Amino acid sequence: MIIRKIKKESLLKELKLIGVDERAFDIFEGKSNLILLKLHNINAKGANILKQEFISAGGDVAVHQDVASWKISSTDCLLIGTQHTYKIVLKKLAFEPFFGLDKIRELVQKTIASKQLPAYNIRNKIFDFEKEKFIMGILNITPDSFSDGGLYNSIEKALKHTQTMIQEGADIIDIGGESTRPGAEKITKEEEKKRTIPIIKEIRKNFPDIPISIDTYKASVAEEALKNGADIVNDISGLQFDEKMQDIAREFDAPVIIMHIKGTPKNMQQDPHYEDIMKELLEYFDKRINALTSSGIKKIIIDPGIGFGKRLEDNLKIIKNIDEFSIFNLPVLLGVSRKSFIGSVLNKTVENRLYGSTAANAYVLLRGANIIRVHDITPHKDLIKILKAIENA
Repeated sequence: MIIRKIKKESLLKELKLIGVDERAFDIFEGKSNLILLKLHNINAKGANILKQEFISAGGDVAVHQDVASWKISSTDCLLIGTQHTYKIVLKKLAFEPFFGLDKIRELVQKTIASKQLPAYNIRNKIFDFEKEKFIMGILNITPDSFSDGGLYNSIEKALKHTQTMIQEGADIIDIGGESTRPGAEKITKEEEKKRTIPIIKEIRKNFPDIPISIDTYKASVAEEALKNGADIVNDISGLQFDEKMQDIAREFDAPVIIMHIKGTPKNMQQDPHYEDIMKELLEYFDKRINALTSSGIKKIIIDPGIGFGKRLEDNLKIIKNIDEFSIFNLPVLLGVSRKSFIGSVLNKTVENRLYGSTAANAYVLLRGANIIRVHDITPHKDLIKILKAIENA
């Protein structure tokens, strides 16, 4: 079971989705200031108890209109209340462990608790995600990446571009040797190592302080990269395509970036479909985070995977609701740079998507993203500086 933070501006849409009697919309809207949490598929009897307790504490719970008449056995619920309301209700629920209310109490308590994001020490650099926003610069050592394929596939060119990105303010250099664009064919682990490892060695030798991430889903490639100076594993499969990847990440105590993908790069854009994109992603990350932390992996960054098995509307919904991922209390990375959804909205070719990329990144940074993965460092460094100046004004 997962729980969701719902924005106030989404209230009416959520009421309609739950099936609330429209005559009650005004009542709920008047009570919706502050914390909105959504629960899925709750026992109807438990939902009735929740509603009674919230009402008595000055809040309310939106449920399906047929719950009161016992015509349905379960319902989605939208919890509405102030922090004070939740405090009162949680105390009462401690004595009502019925119909799943004990699990709901535990989940709600965990969700509304005030927490700070973790800080990760990577290559002797402190990434304090509570205080700062960070830039990951893209270095594709591929002949066929959608944006910059073939541009940096020699050591000399890769080093020069790395130096430029560092000078412009990149905090991490992300190195990939296999294109994961839609429809891309797999390459062998030997070929991927041949492309990436010599360049990782040279970057580490020439730029000893810059954190490096290896963009791969192959455990043997990640292992070789980590041995030769990489620091982070950036895996589009969330450490699932290769069963040995978890062991490698744990062995090196490497931070991992776990992404959501539907299918594989080869087939991910062949008619992807979601009933509820955010619900599916939250359930996915809940399972992956629990699995990884249980296996001893300590440093996790989540990436919703813009463009990886998503339609235009899915990508836009993820960006719009990026703050929902805050329930995991982990840093969130987003990679929107030059991607096709920007081209679809603006009718722009890859080389003309900078402004669209910057706009999308501004939105997610304001909504809670902690790392942005980009091709163009300077405009995004300026963006972060301006946002910080405004925030501190």
